[in-house]
Amino acid sequence: MMNVYMNDVNDDRPQALRKASRTTLRISKIVRSCMKILAAALCSGLVFGLAGCSGGVSDVSVSGGTAEATGPYHEATGGELHIYTWAGYMPDSVIKAFEKDTGITLSVDTFDSNEALEAKLQSTGGEGYDIVMPSDYMVEQLKYEGLLMKFDVNSLPNAKNIKQEFRNPYYDSKMQYSIPYIVSYTGIVYDAKSIPESDAPTSWKDFFHPKASWGKTQLLNDQIEIVNAALRAVGSDQCATKPQDYQDASDLLQSYKSKVGVLSSEGVADRLASGEQKVGMAWSYDAYQAMTSNPDLRFVFPSDGANKFVDNVAISRGAKNIDQAKTFINWMLDPQNKTAVERNAGAGSVLNGGDDLLPEDMRDKNVIVPSADELKHAILEKRCSNKLNDNYTMMFEDFRS
Repeated sequence: MMNVYMNDVNDDRPQALRKASRTTLRISKIVRSCMKILAAALCSGLVFGLAGCSGGVSDVSVSGGTAEATGPYHEATGGELHIYTWAGYMPDSVIKAFEKDTGITLSVDTFDSNEALEAKLQSTGGEGYDIVMPSDYMVEQLKYEGLLMKFDVNSLPNAKNIKQEFRNPYYDSKMQYSIPYIVSYTGIVYDAKSIPESDAPTSWKDFFHPKASWGKTQLLNDQIEIVNAALRAVGSDQCATKPQDYQDASDLLQSYKSKVGVLSSEGVADRLASGEQKVGMAWSYDAYQAMTSNPDLRFVFPSDGANKFVDNVAISRGAKNIDQAKTFINWMLDPQNKTAVERNAGAGSVLNGGDDLLPEDMRDKNVIVPSADELKHAILEKRCSNKLNDNYTMMFEDFRS
C-alpha cells in the first residue's frame, strides 16, 4: 500500500521527539522519554535567590520568560558546580585538572538521551544543575521552552578558540546559549581487505544498492539516520518538502530491507571490527573504535551527504553558580584542557589547534580529522517541522515492520 506523505506546513515549533538519540560512549541503551512534564516556571518569571560565593548568580536577570546571565565575565576561584552530561564526556582526569586549576568542586551526573535531559529540566524548572550538555536540536528545543540561561559566549576570553565552522549554528545563531563540545558524523564503514575497490561504497545510493561482495549490512536503529540517508540516496535531502521524495525513499528502503543483517545502534564497533558485517552505517565514534581494532576498515563520508551533529555546553535556566559555570565553559575552550575529552570520546576537536594535540594515530584517521573535501559532504543535522517529522516516523515504522 502506498502511504500518503504530507507537505510541509507553517509549524516552526521545535520537535523534541523527532529523532532517536545518539550514544557517544553512552553506555546505557537509549530509551526515549514518553512523558513531558510542564514546569510552572515556564509560564511565570523565575526569581532567583542571590548567592555570594565567588560569583553566584548576582548577574542573573529574568525578563519575561528568559533568564539571562549576560554580565561581564568574572573568573571564579572557588565554590561548586553541578554538571549533567553524557557518559564519557567528563573523564576523571579532566575533573581533577579542572578542580586543581580553579578551586571549584565538581559534581557530575549523566543522562542517556536528550529527552531524559529535557524531562529532568522540565520537572525542576531548570534547577538542580548549572551546566548541561544538549545536542544541537535539543539546544533549540530547550531555548524554546525557556530552560536555558542566555549568556554572551563572545564575552568569554577563550571564545576566540572556537573553529569558524562551529560558530553561529542554526540552533544558536548568535551564540547566546551554547558552545560546541563534541562533533560527530554518520557515514559508511567497509572492510577494504574483503571488498574490492570497484565495489567500495562512496554514497548512500551505493549503500542501499549493496554489492554481492558485501554480504548483509549493518544499519543503525535510528529513525533520522535511516530516513535522511534514504532521502539523500534518491536525490533529495533532510526535511524534504515534496511527498514524492518520501515515497521514493520509502520504496528504496523496502527494496533494501532483505539486505539488512543487523538493525541496531549497539555493538556496532565490535561487529564491524570482527568482520561480522563487512559494510555498515556507523557513527564516527563507533567507526573510530572499530578502525582502531581493525586497520583494514575505512570510513566514508557519503558524497550525497553525511550527517554532522554537535553536542554542546549550556547553562541551565535554574543555575545557581553562574560565575563557576562561565569559568568552566571558558576553561573548556582552551584546547590544552579539552584534549583529554576528545581522546576519551574518540572525536576531533571543535577548537583551533585542538586537533594538533591529539595523538598521531588519532589524527591520521579521517573519522577524527576529515579532509577538506570530506567536510564538504558533512551536513549539520537540522530539525524538521512537526508535519515532516510525521513522514519520518511513518517511513521508519513501515521499514521496521
